[in-house]
Amino acid sequence: MKYKEYIASEQHWKDMYAQYPAMYRVVERFPIEKIRRRKMPNEIDHKEVVYTLMNFYPPAWEPIRIDEKNYLVDGQHRLAVAAQMCMRYIDVIVQNKQEIK
Repeated sequence: MKYKEYIASEQHWKDMYAQYPAMYRVVERFPIEKIRRRKMPNEIDHKEVVYTLMNFYPPAWEPIRIDEKNYLVDGQHRLAVAAQMCMRYIDVIVQNKQEIK
């Protein structure tokens, strides 16, 4: 696979969240360098990252989720794949923590 700085998620992934605008906001081409990380409940499984790289399937490329302060909430493996692919941008879903409680 040829590496790109951005691979868009398919529209159906974005639509899944966009139907709940009080809870989620879809942002396309979000700069990866702005995503903040903290310790996640599960460690990154590097075998899963390699598997995804070797079997990359664009229709399964789902946006990652971040909170309003740009902290990663879900998608650490996808973010690791994006880093390995030298991507600079990724689609994100910004979740409104106030509304999710």
